[in-house]
Amino acid sequence: MTAGTASAESAASIEIHEVERGEGPEIVRHDTAILHYTGRLEEDGTVFDSSRESGAPFALTIGTGQVIPGFEQGVTGMREGGKREIVIPPELGYGERGAGNIIPSNATLRFEVEILDVERAPFSALDNEGLAEKIDEGATIVDIRRPDEWAETGVIEGSHRITAFDEDGELHPDFGRQFTDLVKPDEEVVLICRVGNRTGALARALADGLGYENIYNVTDGIMEWLADDRLVQHDCPEATETAQC
Repeated sequence: MTAGTASAESAASIEIHEVERGEGPEIVRHDTAILHYTGRLEEDGTVFDSSRESGAPFALTIGTGQVIPGFEQGVTGMREGGKREIVIPPELGYGERGAGNIIPSNATLRFEVEILDVERAPFSALDNEGLAEKIDEGATIVDIRRPDEWAETGVIEGSHRITAFDEDGELHPDFGRQFTDLVKPDEEVVLICRVGNRTGALARALADGLGYENIYNVTDGIMEWLADDRLVQHDCPEATETAQC
């Protein structure tokens, strides 16, 4: 199962049938759900994909765009041990283009999902209130966006600016050195980007790959900070290595 580009997503919604609620932890954004699924065409019940048939559970990290939007929406909020049937309209599935010779154009999909395990993200999430507290505490804040994004929205005063990804989503070659020079693995650091997706992936990589133990991710990024009428600084100097506003 792969991600798909859906048309008119905002006007569509999934249908959820709760088969078994589950008693374990609830899946939230950035968690990894270990699950089994079977996908069928709603029209005739044809099975087009199944982790059970392949013999291996599927690991889905919420918020990374691994799968079609409707599947991610349907899994979010489930609990470990839970089972659901999720009906996904084409707008939140594979849309008009379908998927090869397997899923036809404008197909409604039905998934049977069982959550086997929930792995919590190896970092902590911050909302606006949590971020405000970290700012007051003088925490190290790293804005990983590009210079054009800093110019567009402004940045949080006192934040360090280190671009992590280019416009194509590739890791900036200087990021690793700049970041590790600024923050040591045992130090506390807050990551912020536009809407929280890039920092979520980066925080996971830094925790799992480099042993950073005290990483905070601003879950909804600077856009939610602005929507809440929080203060930013617009008169930062030109971007330089680990520049601080």
